[in-house]
Order: sequence, then structure tokens, then C-alpha cells
Amino acid sequence: MKGKADPNIPPRKVRPSPVEGSAAAEVPSRQTFRRLSWDALQQRLALRGRQRRIIATPASEAEINSLHAMLTARLDHPVASPEAAMRVQQASPGSVWAIRSPSRLLGGVAFLPLNMLGVYELLYGKLDRTNPRLRAIASGRERPTALYVWAVVAQGEGLLGLPDLLRQLDMQRFGDVDIWADPVTPQGESLARRLGFALIDSGSRNYFKLAREGR
Repeated sequence: MKGKADPNIPPRKVRPSPVEGSAAAEVPSRQTFRRLSWDALQQRLALRGRQRRIIATPASEAEINSLHAMLTARLDHPVASPEAAMRVQQASPGSVWAIRSPSRLLGGVAFLPLNMLGVYELLYGKLDRTNPRLRAIASGRERPTALYVWAVVAQGEGLLGLPDLLRQLDMQRFGDVDIWADPVTPQGESLARRLGFALIDSGSRNYFKLAREGR
């Protein structure tokens, strides 16, 4: 039989479970990002994303407007307009993705699904990133030659939606399509290398490519 609690002894504090804890407790620390392999990190992000019901969905027009506002608040250089992003999304569905919890928008990722002409324009500095020509974009009926990372707005909880985004890309016409990126900061370049991107020396600038066939 349990005795009565001593009123002079304060109750023991119970540590909340990850699901009950704060959002910060759910997101792997910077040290974790550096320490874990990409496969292990992706598994951890996927687990915590499912716990918090964070998913990636093709972005609506309203979400594209919100993502544009989030992006411009963090960058000091010109970016594509919401109208340009919507044109690409309509011409090639699944280009712009929203990452969200059940209650709010957390971030998103935009790709340019490039055809052969688009890859040529990218490599030789002719691709207009703020207003790309639709003739350089693979239509919704085509398998792209490459997926170019157009914009990323994902911090904190938003990172937990990346595994679901990659899973959905594999289920669509983007499966096994190589992903190209051109990080603009040393931190971004370091992360790209850690995630398996290889440096490609092109005629105009250096790009990183993630070969996805067989991954």
C-alpha cells in the first residue's frame, strides 16, 4: 500500500514526451545534422514529421503567395514573383510544394522541372530564375531532364516535412530525376556535399547535382 505524499516535498517534474514537447524539441539539433548520415537523419525527420502530422502537398495559389512573403522576408536579392511561380505550377504540376502541419504553413520548396533546353540554359547562364520561360520547363505530361532547386523555405519544424516531400516526388514523374542546386552560401554548399550532391563544373558557374537513379 502506498503511503501519503509528504506535503513538504515538491512533486517530481515529469519530462514531456517528444510529441507533447515543444516544437524545438522535435527538430534535430545542428549537431545532430552534422553527426548523422543522410539516411539516418531522413529516418529521424520522417518519424518526427509523422508524429506531428507534418506533410508536403502541392502548393495552392494562396500558399504560393504566403511562401513568397516568407522568402522575401529572409533574402535581400530579387526572387521570382508569385505570378511566375504559379505559371510554372500550372504548366508543370508538382513544381511548388507547401510543407504544413494540421494548423499552419511551415515552409515549402519550389523546383523548376527542366527539359533539355532548360538544362542547357541553366548550365550556360541563360536561365532567367526570376521569370523562367515555360518552353524550358517540362510539361505535366513529360518526365523532366533535371529538377532544379528554385527556392527553399524550410526551417525548424518545416524540415520535418522534407522526407514526405521526397517520398511524393518518387511517386510521381520526378522519380529518379537528378536534382540540381547552386548554393549561395558556404553553409549551403557544405550541406549539399553532406547530402550527396557532387560538384559539376559548368561553363558559367558551379552547380551541385544529386544523382537519384537507384537511390
